[in-house]
Amino acid sequence: MSDGAPSGVLAGSGAGRSPTDRFFRRASASVLVFMLATLLAGVVLPERPGLLLFRCLAVAVYAAGTAVCLVCAARNRGRERHWRLLSAAMLLFLLAVAVIVLKAAVVTDSGLIRLTPASLLFLLPCAFGVASLLTYPTEPFDLAVRGPGPVQDARWYVITILDGVVVAGAATLVAWETILHHMVSIADSHAESIIVGIAVSATTLMLTVVVVLITTFRYAHRQLVLGLLGTAFLVFAVTMNVYLYSASTGRTDVPRLADLGVILPPLLVGLAALSPPDRSTGDGPAAPPGAGHRDDARTASRRRWWHSALPYLPLLVAGVVTISMAARHSLHGQYEIWALLGLLVVALIRQLTTMADNIRLLARVEESQRQLRHLAFHDPLTDLANRTLFADRLDHALARWRRHPHRLAVIFCDLNDFKQVNDALGHAAGDDLLRVTARRLAESVRADDTVARLGGDEFAILLEGGTEDFTVIGRRLTEAVRTPVRLADTTYSAAASFGLVIVEPDSAPVSAQDLLHRADLAMYAAKAHGVTSLTTYGPTRPSPPPAPRPPPLTT
Repeated sequence: MSDGAPSGVLAGSGAGRSPTDRFFRRASASVLVFMLATLLAGVVLPERPGLLLFRCLAVAVYAAGTAVCLVCAARNRGRERHWRLLSAAMLLFLLAVAVIVLKAAVVTDSGLIRLTPASLLFLLPCAFGVASLLTYPTEPFDLAVRGPGPVQDARWYVITILDGVVVAGAATLVAWETILHHMVSIADSHAESIIVGIAVSATTLMLTVVVVLITTFRYAHRQLVLGLLGTAFLVFAVTMNVYLYSASTGRTDVPRLADLGVILPPLLVGLAALSPPDRSTGDGPAAPPGAGHRDDARTASRRRWWHSALPYLPLLVAGVVTISMAARHSLHGQYEIWALLGLLVVALIRQLTTMADNIRLLARVEESQRQLRHLAFHDPLTDLANRTLFADRLDHALARWRRHPHRLAVIFCDLNDFKQVNDALGHAAGDDLLRVTARRLAESVRADDTVARLGGDEFAILLEGGTEDFTVIGRRLTEAVRTPVRLADTTYSAAASFGLVIVEPDSAPVSAQDLLHRADLAMYAAKAHGVTSLTTYGPTRPSPPPAPRPPPLTT
């Protein structure tokens, strides 16, 4: 099972199907044939043989469904194993119920069992069904192209459970106020059965809400599997309510065709368990490119709004109905008001959970924006300022110089023989040299000075204010860069050319572009010497001669 093909294989040609896919198709066809034969038997057989046949079939299919889920869970791992185990637990509980119902059919000739407080154990299969759905790997519809695995955001599932509680509670409260309260008051002998039935029915309604929420607001790459699970649990919920209604009203049986809703769920769950897992669930190879799904912005926005408003609409209806009914009587003994307050508390918890999720997302957006701003103005390799940020700070420094004349300087640095390092030692060694050079330049100046990588092997330093001689700082930079460094198991002494241009308080006005050009000229004059050196720009300095051929690497 763990090496099953991706979902797209099911739609391919027969030659491209794996043995698992072919077995799954045969099993699906067998289930269809079995359901048609069962339907025919329900129409043809007399009442007593039909009752026993359907009760025996129920025991058989729940036992088979449990076994299939357990075997398939043992052959899978991760979430693919977890949801199968939870489904097996649900079917196992229902198998015990099917055995009890079969015994009642044999002994008392009744198709139903009487509802008692022990019948609240029906809540356990519903709980396992909800857990199985929540465990199945899905992701948001509006997620961009998929990463290595599905998104299992825990907060979304907490909100889903709270939504199910609110919607199911609100619907039950409305039903109680309008119909069920009157039925309990006049049905003295069946009052206990009706109350138990209401509790179990509300739980199955919650299961239905969870199915709708997950299939509506989540995307699974194995949509067929999610559809089988959702259909199985919906059929189970509807059939359970039919049986609960019949048992709470004192009936002894249901129409034989209604028993199809008992037999179908384990068959669908078994088919879902037999299906090969999605390779993109994180338990196997990644899905092929383009396997993801994405909503457009408008559709995603509508989904979010509907999901946000979903629990509050039925709660509003329940509130209006409950308050209007309670206003006609004394508030003494009006437990419906307390039930409504309980639902409001659950809705408040849901809202707080949503707010916490929104705050978390907002923090992630702000952090992403901060990182984008940083990347826009910093070099990704050395984390120094880039050309744009350096030009902006130089403009501001010159504006301050024009308002309040003071000393500032620009140093232009270019590594000699950098191409030879890339060719001889590799580009990784070249990147290491750039990072080491950037760190040494930054450590050799003050924290208020700006060190930038302009591109390639070119660096620039903006020095502003201070009492230290800029020429001394320049020589300190040359010594720092010249210190030997280990590159690709080789000791390398870097050579660099530095051009320094100084702006005094009484200097003539100069633009940022002219200042950079002067520093560039001084750097090329230093490069003509062929070793690590510093040249200061002067107004009478001639154009630099062509640079000599670079010396070989020194090791």
